Amino acid sequence: MAKEKEILNPEGSVVSVILPTRGRVKSGALQKSIESLLDNANNPAKVEIMLGVDEDDKESIDWVNDEAEKFMKKWGCACKAKVFKPLGYEQLNVYVNLLCHSSTGNWLFLWNDDALMQTKNWEVEIQKYDGQFKCLAPKDNHDHPFAIFPLIPADWFTLCDSWSVNAQNDTWVSVIARMNGIFERINIEVLHDRADLTGGNDDETFENRKYMEGNPNDPQDFNHPNMVQARMHHASKIDWFLKKIGVHTAPSPFEDFISGKVNPFEDVNKHNPKGAGQFESINKDKQEPKSNKPRLPDDTKISL
Repeated sequence: MAKEKEILNPEGSVVSVILPTRGRVKSGALQKSIESLLDNANNPAKVEIMLGVDEDDKESIDWVNDEAEKFMKKWGCACKAKVFKPLGYEQLNVYVNLLCHSSTGNWLFLWNDDALMQTKNWEVEIQKYDGQFKCLAPKDNHDHPFAIFPLIPADWFTLCDSWSVNAQNDTWVSVIARMNGIFERINIEVLHDRADLTGGNDDETFENRKYMEGNPNDPQDFNHPNMVQARMHHASKIDWFLKKIGVHTAPSPFEDFISGKVNPFEDVNKHNPKGAGQFESINKDKQEPKSNKPRLPDDTKISL
């Protein structure tokens, strides 16, 4: 079980930034990433930083215990940190899910410790979508058809009882959003300062990353039959909710996708994404293995 440390907790957060981090304090990358968010916010007090750190990552633990409060105080933003037993990239979704569970914002913003916000007043742009049930996709330097740094409403997490059951957290919600016709690119720009993209942060954390896609025989792979089934279960919950609140009527975008009337991924091959990851999941030249397992009942909960 992760241990939680509340650093600062002002009330009224609009956006909760979900930020697992490892080994990026000594280089200053973590601090620089957080600074880019808060310096560019119109009202940093409306931002909540949710940090996830490993218990064996001494430099990050020391920073959380000794420096984080002073660092955050000048912006007056909320901040919480959870300390985890090391799970590795293969279980990145566990970090994300537990951080989301403790968050208070209306929007959940998946963030990286090598990401840099480029847009002034970015949280004001997000607030324009308050009350809308969508996956918001900031622009980035990947040229990817999915969201590398997606935002989802907190109600999405509540409805599905998790962000993702797979380490490819960004792909998970992007695919579900496209199936349901609720994926929207927004006027916020993020620079992903990653070694294979910019030459930055070429470190042990970068070298040790592992994408959980491309090997559908692995139970943890994005396209393993159990993962596909769980993802479709999440998508069907979203479809039900959108019809329940009157956003969609039958036949819904998801129903049209299931029946084969529409293909929400047909534009994928027009993109040439920079950097590894996220593309195997949507490559139509690769066939997903078929599962002989029965469909999960609609009231099934996917437990972490």
